[in-house]
Amino acid sequence: MPTSTMDLVAELEQDTSLLDEGAKREIRRAILTAVCVPGYQVPFGSREMPVARGWGSGGLQVTLGVIGPTDTIKVIDQGDDAGVNATNLRRMIAFSTGAEPTADSREATVIQTRHRVPEEVLSKQHILVFQVPVPEPLRGVEKSVAEAARMHAEADYAKIWVSLYEDLVRNGLITKSGGYPLLVNGRYVMAPSPIPRWDVPRLHQAEHLNLFGAGREKKIYAIPPHTDVAPLAFDDVPFEVEHAPGARCQLCGSDDVFLVDAGTDGGYVCSDTEWCTRVREKDADLSNHRDHAPLDLLPDPAARMAQGADVQPWVPPARVTGGPEWALRVTGIGKVHGAGGADAVAGTGPEYGTAISPATRAVVAAWDVSFDVAPGEALGLIGESGSGKSTVLSCVIGDQPATAGQVYLAGVDDGRTDVLRLPDMARRKLRIDGMAVVHQDPAEGLNLGVTAGGNIAEQLTAAGWRGFHAIRRRAAELLERVEVPLSRMDDPVRTFSGGMRQRVQIAKALATDPPVLLLDEPTTGLDASVAAGVLDLLRGLLAERDVAAVVVSHDFAVIEALTDRTVVMQLGRVVEHGLTDQLFHDPHHPYTQRLVAAARR
Repeated sequence: MPTSTMDLVAELEQDTSLLDEGAKREIRRAILTAVCVPGYQVPFGSREMPVARGWGSGGLQVTLGVIGPTDTIKVIDQGDDAGVNATNLRRMIAFSTGAEPTADSREATVIQTRHRVPEEVLSKQHILVFQVPVPEPLRGVEKSVAEAARMHAEADYAKIWVSLYEDLVRNGLITKSGGYPLLVNGRYVMAPSPIPRWDVPRLHQAEHLNLFGAGREKKIYAIPPHTDVAPLAFDDVPFEVEHAPGARCQLCGSDDVFLVDAGTDGGYVCSDTEWCTRVREKDADLSNHRDHAPLDLLPDPAARMAQGADVQPWVPPARVTGGPEWALRVTGIGKVHGAGGADAVAGTGPEYGTAISPATRAVVAAWDVSFDVAPGEALGLIGESGSGKSTVLSCVIGDQPATAGQVYLAGVDDGRTDVLRLPDMARRKLRIDGMAVVHQDPAEGLNLGVTAGGNIAEQLTAAGWRGFHAIRRRAAELLERVEVPLSRMDDPVRTFSGGMRQRVQIAKALATDPPVLLLDEPTTGLDASVAAGVLDLLRGLLAERDVAAVVVSHDFAVIEALTDRTVVMQLGRVVEHGLTDQLFHDPHHPYTQRLVAAARR
């Protein structure tokens, strides 16, 4: 192994196999795809280069993939051209490709950078290559690689909006600097590498090509020239760049550049050392630079929070009338775990005393379950554990695929389209404002590390809300309605009791005023007094809102308290149904009689 950075440079210069044409072709193909789909992370198969720490193997590979002997190369390391890493990289690239080295941005055709966009206004002659340590903008809010890929595919960025919301709540401003999330061409959210917020406006409608390379994660992405780039920001809280009021460079006197702490008496100097030198030598176009500096985005605390007092209460849109009498209709739902499908059903059910198919040994969890629910009505699904009630709800929600049956929502194509046949993305979107769910375990419906208000903000931003103050007001209204103290609105949900978590989950489910509400064992696991309070809350909410509710429970007392009609399930089948009062006072089926007797003890 090399004993020094200079030894490594010499080794790379001599070992041309590290820069073979096959690897370059692979990188160029990825770059072409990235240019065609701005902001999309394109995987590439070239191996990571064994370069020194801070050199950025992804940026180096991209540079070597696009540069040629007629190009001129400049390398920046956090704004500095003369640092050890920048100098050695420039030397190695020039030696390997025949390109001319330079420290002048005006002469360069390819600029490889770490953490800065040059202060010099770049033109169409330039290619700016970024070294990217972490390309995934969702990394901080979603650890699953597969889930992050789904979120990108569906443009589901609610969790990033929640992170910005939480930052504003904690600090009064968005403090995120390097890698600020950007929306590229109105489609993909991307991380621009750890450049400061000051540089973000330089990427919008730029004349030059921006290429981003992440070597360890083998990803390349791009912002082509003349592409719209917008930093994520709430409509009523403007995006701001970093700036200290009254600060100027101690060396050149500039106040329209990105400044860094000089380390002496609180003073500042230019981050871009080339620009600072040229200003002092009177070799810079100061007027053109100032025209392009983001001075209109300097911090303004007054503008940041000015619109909060003018936010009006949210009025939900009127329900569509003239369609079906029901809001939710479920027809013939069945679920078989195992082989056989419908052929496994024979020999199962209450009359046989088993849910296990004698033919295939599959489990017939539910079969031929049908019901509908009208606006303003609550329907109960009751049965002991293993009766199939939660399975039916899971199929309706879309958490697991149904073996048979159809589900219709009046708000989807006037109830004519089976939502089970919709694409997965469309079904997931229905859970934002069409069919909300309250889970037995609040951890399934909430992010316990996020504040109570932030959990509601996730639902609202997923529905398209972009006003910070409107989100705050709506969250406060909902939390107050479910009797969560507003003094706890900005506390993480993990600090709440079980009953209070359930109340927050109910508030989140109701955030967009969905026409259908599905409740799966909403009081199971709660202390008796806490459960009674949640039941009182739900009873009041269902009475005052024009919502169709399905309540799943094994407890007839819960069903009696909340529902108008009830479907009784045993071993995957419906054994009795009718008005809840009638079933409770005059049950016919022996199984229903046992459930009622248990509730009366």
